[in-house]
Amino acid sequence: MPNGHNNWIFEGRFATKGMGELTVRICEDFEPVRASWLALELHAIGSVYQRFAWVSSWAKHAAKPARMIPRIVLISHGDEPVAVLPLAIRQRGPFKMATWLADSHSNFHMGLYSSQFLQNIKPDDVRELLPFILKQFGKLDVLELCCQPVMWQGHTNPFTFLKWQESHNHAFALNLLPDFNSALDRKNGARKRKKFRWQNNKLKEHDGPHLRVAETPDDVRRMLSAATEQLKHRFDRAGIWNRFYDEGVMPFFEALAIEELGKAEPALKLFALEIDGEIQATFAGGINSRQFSGCFISVADGEFSRLSPGELMIYLVIKDCVDAGLEVFDLGRGEERYKTSWCDTTMPMFETTIALSKRAAGFAAYERGKTATKRFVRNNERLWGLAKKVRSRLYGRV
Repeated sequence: MPNGHNNWIFEGRFATKGMGELTVRICEDFEPVRASWLALELHAIGSVYQRFAWVSSWAKHAAKPARMIPRIVLISHGDEPVAVLPLAIRQRGPFKMATWLADSHSNFHMGLYSSQFLQNIKPDDVRELLPFILKQFGKLDVLELCCQPVMWQGHTNPFTFLKWQESHNHAFALNLLPDFNSALDRKNGARKRKKFRWQNNKLKEHDGPHLRVAETPDDVRRMLSAATEQLKHRFDRAGIWNRFYDEGVMPFFEALAIEELGKAEPALKLFALEIDGEIQATFAGGINSRQFSGCFISVADGEFSRLSPGELMIYLVIKDCVDAGLEVFDLGRGEERYKTSWCDTTMPMFETTIALSKRAAGFAAYERGKTATKRFVRNNERLWGLAKKVRSRLYGRV
């Protein structure tokens, strides 16, 4: 169907078995879809990383440096928005790809869906609808969708109806109900309380620990400045490329955190652990539908390192979340000791890599093989430990 509105790259109809006729609209800019997106957010199934504030701010600051061109897909049933897919086009070497917008700084990639859509859409509808959408993007070589949860809020992710493979990184969460003591007791509560008392006893001669929440733009900048230095040291030491150094990323976090100040469920909220007036750790995350999703944590090296300021920070942030009436706390993707020590739920994740052109078949197979190899290494404690040591010796700079 020809484009009937200057704001839309494409506008057309698609017939489904489960929901009848749907209207599909695609745009590159965010303004045309703002009202529908925000209306859908009020009752939608999705994470904080699918919030309009998060995705639009990331696109404004970091999409161009990442060479991503937004392709926001709005799906409506009648006059009601039922899904938003925050997708993008990017060039990777010789291949033109369709991928999720917001890159690796989002722990969970998926669409934002109404419960009506998730309850009624059929597997065959998804398998036919996505190619219909991708056709409007122009000639593509690969569909590469990373970091997708198999389930969210009790609903099956409809993209599991496509070909997929298990991710090498799963995610981890903690049920906060009915209270803080119950949350603690799900994973070694007695040990955590004992260590918390020990940490506080060791700090009796110091001013702290204090959990600070960013309340002003100056607070945001101070906490992010500390986080930048702490993350740099951590990634340099481990020999890992620091994705927070990517152009536009820290300006994105700063702009979003300032924009969300004072909101009941901010898309980004910053915490800092202070001792003697100095920031010893930071924690950033967002809230959506009574779930706090941790985005990153940073810890300073120094005289207080032996007291595990990161663990102390998590203890205090979880208590803050419980006091705020939140129900779930997640630490995102990637199996790390501190995550498994706190979280009682493993969230399976999956990847989708599909060749859309003949010339990309080998590349897609290679990417799937790379994911399978990473998963094998990750699932073998000895191999994963060896891999981290080798990586640190080869690329570490501290």
